[in-house]
Amino acid sequence: MRAALATRLRRARAPLAVAALVLAAAVVLTVLGTRADRGLLDPDSADPAGSAALAALLRGQGVTVTPADRPEALGTLDAASTVLVTVPDRLRRADLATLARSGARVVLVAPGPAALEALAPGVRPGEAPPGLLDTETPPPACGIPAALAAGPVDLDGAVYTTTPPAVGCYPRGTTTGLAVSGRTTVVGAATPFTNEALDRAGNAALTLQLLGATPRLLWYVPPVLPDAGGTTPLVRLVPPGWLWGAVTLLLAGVVTAWWRGRRLGPPVAERLPVRVPAAETTRGRAGLYRRLGARGRAADVLRDDARRRLAARLGLGPGGSGDALVAAVAGAAPGYDPAAVADLLHGAAPVDDAALVALADALDALRAAVGTTSGRVPAGGEGDPG
Repeated sequence: MRAALATRLRRARAPLAVAALVLAAAVVLTVLGTRADRGLLDPDSADPAGSAALAALLRGQGVTVTPADRPEALGTLDAASTVLVTVPDRLRRADLATLARSGARVVLVAPGPAALEALAPGVRPGEAPPGLLDTETPPPACGIPAALAAGPVDLDGAVYTTTPPAVGCYPRGTTTGLAVSGRTTVVGAATPFTNEALDRAGNAALTLQLLGATPRLLWYVPPVLPDAGGTTPLVRLVPPGWLWGAVTLLLAGVVTAWWRGRRLGPPVAERLPVRVPAAETTRGRAGLYRRLGARGRAADVLRDDARRRLAARLGLGPGGSGDALVAAVAGAAPGYDPAAVADLLHGAAPVDDAALVALADALDALRAAVGTTSGRVPAGGEGDPG
Protein backbone atom coordinates (compact mmCIF):
# COMPACT_ATOMS: atom_id res chain seq x y z
CA MET A 1 0.00 0.00 0.00
CA ARG A 2 2.71 2.46 1.01
CA ALA A 3 4.81 1.51 -2.00
CA ALA A 4 1.89 2.20 -4.36
CA LEU A 5 1.26 5.59 -2.73
CA ALA A 6 4.92 6.51 -3.01
CA THR A 7 4.89 5.55 -6.69
CA ARG A 8 1.84 7.75 -7.34
CA LEU A 9 3.47 10.68 -5.56
CA ARG A 10 6.65 10.31 -7.60
CA ARG A 11 4.65 10.27 -10.83
CA ALA A 12 2.65 13.32 -9.76
CA ARG A 13 5.66 15.42 -8.79
CA ALA A 14 6.22 16.94 -12.22
CA PRO A 15 2.54 17.85 -12.88
CA LEU A 16 2.22 19.31 -9.38
CA ALA A 17 5.38 21.36 -9.88
CA VAL A 18 4.04 22.70 -13.18
CA ALA A 19 0.68 23.55 -11.59
CA ALA A 20 2.38 25.36 -8.70
CA LEU A 21 4.57 27.32 -11.11
CA VAL A 22 1.58 28.37 -13.22
CA LEU A 23 -0.36 29.42 -10.10
CA ALA A 24 2.56 31.49 -8.81
CA ALA A 25 2.98 33.12 -12.22
CA ALA A 26 -0.72 33.98 -12.33
CA VAL A 27 -0.54 35.68 -8.93
CA VAL A 28 2.60 37.64 -9.82
CA LEU A 29 1.30 38.74 -13.21
CA THR A 30 -2.05 39.82 -11.76
CA VAL A 31 -0.30 41.93 -9.13
CA LEU A 32 1.96 43.46 -11.76
CA GLY A 33 -1.03 44.21 -13.96
CA THR A 34 -2.81 45.93 -11.09
CA ARG A 35 0.25 48.07 -10.32
CA ALA A 36 0.60 49.01 -13.98
CA ASP A 37 -3.02 50.20 -13.99
CA ARG A 38 -2.28 52.44 -11.00
CA GLY A 39 0.97 53.72 -12.48
CA LEU A 40 -0.25 57.15 -13.65
CA LEU A 41 1.04 59.74 -11.14
CA ASP A 42 1.83 56.97 -8.65
CA PRO A 43 4.50 58.43 -6.30
CA ASP A 44 6.07 54.97 -5.93
CA SER A 45 6.15 54.14 -9.66
CA ALA A 46 9.32 54.52 -11.73
CA ASP A 47 7.38 53.98 -14.98
CA PRO A 48 7.33 56.87 -17.48
CA ALA A 49 3.81 57.83 -16.37
CA GLY A 50 4.64 57.50 -12.66
CA SER A 51 5.86 60.22 -10.31
CA ALA A 52 8.59 58.59 -8.22
CA ALA A 53 11.19 61.14 -9.38
CA LEU A 54 9.05 64.10 -8.32
CA ALA A 55 8.27 62.50 -4.95
CA ALA A 56 11.99 61.86 -4.37
CA LEU A 57 12.89 65.49 -5.16
CA LEU A 58 10.21 66.75 -2.77
CA ARG A 59 11.51 64.50 0.02
CA GLY A 60 15.01 65.77 -0.72
CA GLN A 61 13.75 69.30 -0.06
CA GLY A 62 12.43 68.25 3.35
CA VAL A 63 8.78 67.82 2.38
CA THR A 64 6.96 64.92 4.04
CA VAL A 65 5.21 63.07 1.19
CA THR A 66 2.34 60.81 2.33
CA PRO A 67 0.66 58.66 -0.36
CA ALA A 68 -2.99 57.85 0.40
CA ASP A 69 -5.95 56.23 -1.34
CA ARG A 70 -8.57 56.28 1.44
CA PRO A 71 -10.97 59.20 2.06
CA GLU A 72 -10.15 59.14 5.79
CA ALA A 73 -6.74 60.63 4.99
CA LEU A 74 -8.38 63.91 3.96
CA GLY A 75 -9.40 64.47 7.58
CA THR A 76 -5.75 64.94 8.57
CA LEU A 77 -5.27 68.07 6.43
CA ASP A 78 -4.81 71.55 7.86
CA ALA A 79 -3.59 74.97 6.76
CA ALA A 80 0.04 73.77 6.91
CA SER A 81 -0.61 71.01 4.37
CA THR A 82 -0.80 70.62 0.61
CA VAL A 83 -2.88 67.92 -1.07
CA LEU A 84 -2.41 66.71 -4.65
CA VAL A 85 -5.56 65.04 -6.02
CA THR A 86 -4.58 62.97 -9.05
CA VAL A 87 -8.14 62.05 -10.17
CA PRO A 88 -10.48 64.77 -8.83
CA ASP A 89 -13.53 63.35 -10.64
CA ARG A 90 -13.52 60.40 -8.21
CA LEU A 91 -14.03 62.66 -5.19
CA ARG A 92 -17.35 62.24 -3.37
CA ARG A 93 -19.41 65.19 -2.18
CA ALA A 94 -18.25 64.50 1.37
CA ASP A 95 -14.62 64.51 0.20
CA LEU A 96 -15.10 67.86 -1.55
CA ALA A 97 -16.65 69.32 1.59
CA THR A 98 -13.76 68.03 3.72
CA LEU A 99 -11.21 69.60 1.37
CA ALA A 100 -13.07 72.91 1.32
CA ARG A 101 -13.10 73.05 5.15
CA SER A 102 -9.50 71.92 5.64
CA GLY A 103 -7.79 75.20 4.71
CA ALA A 104 -5.06 73.21 2.95
CA ARG A 105 -3.49 74.14 -0.37
CA VAL A 106 -5.19 71.99 -3.02
CA VAL A 107 -3.70 70.99 -6.39
CA LEU A 108 -6.19 69.37 -8.78
CA VAL A 109 -5.07 67.53 -11.93
CA ALA A 110 -7.57 67.93 -14.82
CA PRO A 111 -10.68 68.29 -12.61
CA GLY A 112 -14.26 68.23 -13.88
CA PRO A 113 -17.18 70.57 -13.11
CA ALA A 114 -18.09 69.10 -9.69
CA ALA A 115 -14.62 69.55 -8.19
CA LEU A 116 -14.26 73.02 -9.74
CA GLU A 117 -17.58 74.22 -8.34
CA ALA A 118 -16.71 73.05 -4.83
CA LEU A 119 -13.03 74.00 -4.64
CA ALA A 120 -12.20 76.54 -7.37
CA PRO A 121 -14.79 79.35 -7.65
CA GLY A 122 -14.49 81.21 -10.92
CA VAL A 123 -12.91 78.30 -12.83
CA ARG A 124 -15.00 76.41 -15.38
CA PRO A 125 -14.17 73.77 -18.03
CA GLY A 126 -13.33 75.33 -21.38
CA GLU A 127 -12.80 74.20 -24.95
CA ALA A 128 -9.67 75.09 -26.87
CA PRO A 129 -9.87 75.75 -30.62
CA PRO A 130 -9.00 72.67 -32.76
CA GLY A 131 -5.26 72.14 -33.15
CA LEU A 132 -4.31 74.72 -30.53
CA LEU A 133 -3.18 72.11 -27.99
CA ASP A 134 -0.73 70.70 -30.56
CA THR A 135 1.34 73.89 -30.36
CA GLU A 136 3.90 74.67 -27.67
CA THR A 137 2.62 76.12 -24.42
CA PRO A 138 3.21 79.89 -24.32
CA PRO A 139 4.95 81.63 -21.40
CA PRO A 140 2.76 82.41 -18.37
CA ALA A 141 0.62 85.52 -18.59
CA CYS A 142 -0.09 86.05 -14.91
CA GLY A 143 1.55 87.03 -11.64
CA ILE A 144 1.49 83.57 -10.02
CA PRO A 145 5.02 83.06 -8.56
CA ALA A 146 5.24 79.34 -9.36
CA ALA A 147 4.35 79.93 -13.01
CA LEU A 148 6.67 82.92 -13.38
CA ALA A 149 9.59 80.92 -11.97
CA ALA A 150 8.87 77.91 -14.20
CA GLY A 151 8.28 79.60 -17.56
CA PRO A 152 6.75 77.43 -20.33
CA VAL A 153 5.60 73.96 -19.24
CA ASP A 154 3.94 70.95 -20.89
CA LEU A 155 0.19 71.56 -20.56
CA ASP A 156 -1.40 69.48 -23.31
CA GLY A 157 -4.62 68.44 -21.56
CA ALA A 158 -7.79 70.13 -20.34
CA VAL A 159 -8.32 73.90 -20.55
CA TYR A 160 -10.46 76.23 -18.46
CA THR A 161 -12.09 79.63 -18.43
CA THR A 162 -11.70 81.96 -15.47
CA THR A 163 -13.66 84.80 -13.91
CA PRO A 164 -12.72 86.74 -10.76
CA PRO A 165 -11.59 85.81 -8.18
CA ALA A 166 -9.84 83.11 -10.25
CA VAL A 167 -6.67 83.90 -12.22
CA GLY A 168 -5.52 82.03 -15.33
CA CYS A 169 -2.03 81.34 -16.69
CA TYR A 170 -0.66 79.78 -19.87
CA PRO A 171 -3.34 81.14 -22.23
CA ARG A 172 -4.79 78.94 -24.96
CA GLY A 173 -6.91 81.34 -26.96
CA THR A 174 -9.61 82.47 -24.53
CA THR A 175 -8.87 79.54 -22.20
CA THR A 176 -5.99 78.62 -19.90
CA GLY A 177 -4.10 75.45 -18.98
CA LEU A 178 -3.53 76.47 -15.35
CA ALA A 179 -5.73 78.49 -13.00
CA VAL A 180 -5.60 79.57 -9.37
CA SER A 181 -8.63 80.29 -7.20
CA GLY A 182 -7.89 81.03 -3.55
CA ARG A 183 -5.78 78.16 -2.19
CA THR A 184 -6.70 75.84 -5.07
CA THR A 185 -4.51 75.38 -8.16
CA VAL A 186 -6.03 73.71 -11.22
CA VAL A 187 -3.55 72.04 -13.61
CA GLY A 188 -5.05 70.87 -16.89
CA ALA A 189 -2.60 68.02 -17.60
CA ALA A 190 -0.79 65.30 -15.67
CA THR A 191 2.27 65.56 -17.94
CA PRO A 192 4.39 67.96 -15.80
CA PHE A 193 4.19 65.56 -12.83
CA THR A 194 5.42 62.43 -14.65
CA ASN A 195 8.87 60.85 -14.63
CA GLU A 196 9.02 61.05 -18.43
CA ALA A 197 8.43 64.80 -18.65
CA LEU A 198 9.82 66.09 -15.35
CA ASP A 199 13.10 67.30 -16.87
CA ARG A 200 11.47 69.05 -19.83
CA ALA A 201 10.80 72.80 -20.05
CA GLY A 202 9.84 74.21 -16.64
CA ASN A 203 7.91 71.14 -15.47
CA ALA A 204 10.17 70.40 -12.49
CA ALA A 205 10.22 74.01 -11.30
CA LEU A 206 6.43 74.33 -11.51
CA THR A 207 5.55 71.07 -9.78
CA LEU A 208 8.16 71.43 -7.04
CA GLN A 209 6.87 74.88 -6.13
CA LEU A 210 3.21 73.87 -6.29
CA LEU A 211 3.68 70.77 -4.13
CA GLY A 212 6.56 71.92 -1.93
CA ALA A 213 5.04 75.12 -0.57
CA THR A 214 4.20 73.50 2.79
CA PRO A 215 6.10 71.03 5.01
CA ARG A 216 3.55 68.25 4.42
CA LEU A 217 2.14 66.89 1.15
CA LEU A 218 -0.73 64.40 0.97
CA TRP A 219 -0.52 62.59 -2.37
CA TYR A 220 -4.12 61.45 -2.74
CA VAL A 221 -5.25 58.91 -5.36
CA PRO A 222 -9.04 58.65 -4.85
CA PRO A 223 -10.54 55.15 -5.04
CA VAL A 224 -12.97 54.21 -7.81
CA LEU A 225 -16.51 55.17 -6.81
CA PRO A 226 -19.57 52.88 -7.10
CA ASP A 227 -22.53 53.93 -9.21
CA ALA A 228 -25.24 56.18 -7.80
CA GLY A 229 -27.34 53.12 -6.92
CA GLY A 230 -24.65 51.97 -4.49
CA THR A 231 -23.52 49.00 -6.58
CA THR A 232 -20.31 48.46 -8.49
CA PRO A 233 -20.59 47.26 -12.12
CA LEU A 234 -19.39 43.72 -12.75
CA VAL A 235 -16.67 44.94 -15.09
CA ARG A 236 -15.06 46.86 -12.22
CA LEU A 237 -14.90 43.70 -10.15
CA VAL A 238 -12.63 42.09 -12.75
CA PRO A 239 -8.98 42.56 -11.70
CA PRO A 240 -7.19 45.24 -13.72
CA GLY A 241 -4.66 42.57 -14.73
CA TRP A 242 -7.25 40.47 -16.59
CA LEU A 243 -5.20 40.69 -19.78
CA TRP A 244 -2.42 38.87 -17.99
CA GLY A 245 -4.66 35.78 -17.85
CA ALA A 246 -3.89 35.17 -21.51
CA VAL A 247 -0.19 35.60 -20.78
CA THR A 248 -0.50 33.08 -17.95
CA LEU A 249 -2.07 30.51 -20.29
CA LEU A 250 0.72 31.08 -22.79
CA LEU A 251 3.28 30.62 -20.03
CA ALA A 252 1.57 27.39 -18.99
CA GLY A 253 1.85 26.11 -22.55
CA VAL A 254 5.54 26.98 -22.70
CA VAL A 255 6.23 25.28 -19.36
CA THR A 256 4.30 22.18 -20.46
CA ALA A 257 6.25 22.02 -23.72
CA TRP A 258 9.49 22.33 -21.77
CA TRP A 259 8.41 19.62 -19.35
CA ARG A 260 7.38 17.17 -22.08
CA GLY A 261 10.10 18.11 -24.56
CA ARG A 262 13.73 17.11 -24.87
CA ARG A 263 15.97 17.92 -21.93
CA LEU A 264 18.80 20.24 -22.96
CA GLY A 265 20.15 20.84 -19.48
CA PRO A 266 19.78 23.87 -17.25
CA PRO A 267 20.47 27.33 -18.67
CA VAL A 268 23.81 28.91 -17.82
CA ALA A 269 23.45 32.24 -16.07
CA GLU A 270 26.12 34.90 -16.54
CA ARG A 271 26.25 37.82 -14.16
CA LEU A 272 26.95 41.11 -15.90
CA PRO A 273 27.51 43.76 -13.24
CA VAL A 274 26.59 47.28 -14.20
CA ARG A 275 28.53 50.08 -12.60
CA VAL A 276 27.45 53.69 -12.96
CA PRO A 277 30.24 56.23 -12.32
CA ALA A 278 29.42 58.16 -9.16
CA ALA A 279 30.70 61.35 -10.77
CA GLU A 280 28.02 61.00 -13.44
CA THR A 281 25.29 60.65 -10.80
CA THR A 282 26.59 63.62 -8.83
CA ARG A 283 26.87 65.86 -11.90
CA GLY A 284 23.37 64.83 -12.97
CA ARG A 285 21.89 65.90 -9.63
CA ALA A 286 23.89 69.12 -9.69
CA GLY A 287 22.69 69.84 -13.23
CA LEU A 288 19.06 69.44 -12.18
CA TYR A 289 19.52 71.79 -9.23
CA ARG A 290 21.22 74.29 -11.55
CA ARG A 291 18.27 74.22 -13.94
CA LEU A 292 15.96 74.92 -11.02
CA GLY A 293 18.10 77.91 -10.04
CA ALA A 294 19.28 76.20 -6.82
CA ARG A 295 23.00 76.91 -7.30
CA GLY A 296 23.68 76.74 -3.58
CA ARG A 297 22.18 73.27 -3.32
CA ALA A 298 24.06 72.15 -6.46
CA ALA A 299 27.34 73.42 -4.97
CA ASP A 300 26.59 71.57 -1.71
CA VAL A 301 26.10 68.32 -3.66
CA LEU A 302 29.41 68.75 -5.53
CA ARG A 303 31.35 69.70 -2.39
CA ASP A 304 29.85 66.91 -0.30
CA ASP A 305 30.82 64.38 -2.96
CA ALA A 306 34.36 65.80 -3.17
CA ARG A 307 34.81 65.76 0.64
CA ARG A 308 33.58 62.18 0.87
CA ARG A 309 35.90 60.95 -1.88
CA LEU A 310 38.94 62.83 -0.64
CA ALA A 311 38.42 61.57 2.92
CA ALA A 312 38.17 57.98 1.69
CA ARG A 313 41.23 58.38 -0.52
CA LEU A 314 43.33 59.81 2.31
CA GLY A 315 42.16 57.22 4.82
CA LEU A 316 40.32 59.66 7.09
CA GLY A 317 36.99 57.86 6.98
CA PRO A 318 33.53 59.47 7.10
CA GLY A 319 34.09 60.80 10.60
CA GLY A 320 37.08 63.00 9.67
CA SER A 321 36.72 66.62 10.79
CA GLY A 322 36.70 69.49 8.32
CA ASP A 323 40.01 70.91 9.54
CA ALA A 324 41.69 67.51 9.43
CA LEU A 325 40.48 66.92 5.89
CA VAL A 326 41.66 70.36 4.71
CA ALA A 327 45.11 69.80 6.21
CA ALA A 328 45.41 66.31 4.74
CA VAL A 329 44.34 67.44 1.27
CA ALA A 330 46.69 70.44 1.31
CA GLY A 331 49.55 68.13 2.23
CA ALA A 332 48.71 65.62 -0.50
CA ALA A 333 47.93 68.01 -3.38
CA PRO A 334 50.93 69.92 -4.79
CA GLY A 335 50.31 73.62 -5.29
CA TYR A 336 47.31 73.83 -2.93
CA ASP A 337 47.61 75.67 0.38
CA PRO A 338 45.12 75.10 3.24
CA ALA A 339 43.27 78.36 2.54
CA ALA A 340 42.65 77.41 -1.10
CA VAL A 341 41.52 73.91 -0.14
CA ALA A 342 39.17 75.27 2.55
CA ASP A 343 37.62 77.69 0.06
CA LEU A 344 37.01 74.89 -2.45
CA LEU A 345 35.53 72.45 0.06
CA HIS A 346 33.66 74.85 2.37
CA GLY A 347 33.40 78.17 0.50
CA ALA A 348 30.44 80.36 -0.36
CA ALA A 349 27.74 79.40 -2.88
CA PRO A 350 28.38 80.35 -6.55
CA VAL A 351 26.71 83.57 -7.66
CA ASP A 352 25.93 82.40 -11.22
CA ASP A 353 26.06 79.36 -13.52
CA ALA A 354 29.59 80.16 -14.72
CA ALA A 355 30.85 80.15 -11.13
CA LEU A 356 29.10 76.82 -10.50
CA VAL A 357 30.80 75.25 -13.54
CA ALA A 358 34.15 76.69 -12.43
CA LEU A 359 33.65 75.18 -8.95
CA ALA A 360 32.93 71.74 -10.46
CA ASP A 361 36.09 71.92 -12.59
CA ALA A 362 38.19 73.07 -9.62
CA LEU A 363 36.94 70.19 -7.45
CA ASP A 364 37.75 67.73 -10.25
CA ALA A 365 41.26 69.17 -10.49
CA LEU A 366 41.73 68.91 -6.72
CA ARG A 367 40.65 65.26 -6.68
CA ALA A 368 42.94 64.53 -9.62
CA ALA A 369 45.88 66.17 -7.83
CA VAL A 370 45.33 64.10 -4.70
CA GLY A 371 44.82 60.96 -6.81
CA THR A 372 48.09 61.56 -8.67
CA THR A 373 50.15 62.00 -5.53
CA SER A 374 48.50 59.07 -3.74
CA GLY A 375 48.97 56.73 -6.70
CA ARG A 376 45.25 55.95 -7.05
CA VAL A 377 42.79 56.38 -9.90
CA PRO A 378 41.15 59.83 -10.04
CA ALA A 379 37.67 60.09 -8.63
CA GLY A 380 35.92 60.63 -11.97
CA GLY A 381 36.32 56.95 -12.90
CA GLU A 382 35.33 55.39 -9.63
CA GLY A 383 32.01 53.60 -9.13
CA ASP A 384 29.75 54.58 -6.36
CA PRO A 385 29.57 51.72 -3.87
CA GLY A 386 26.16 52.86 -2.73
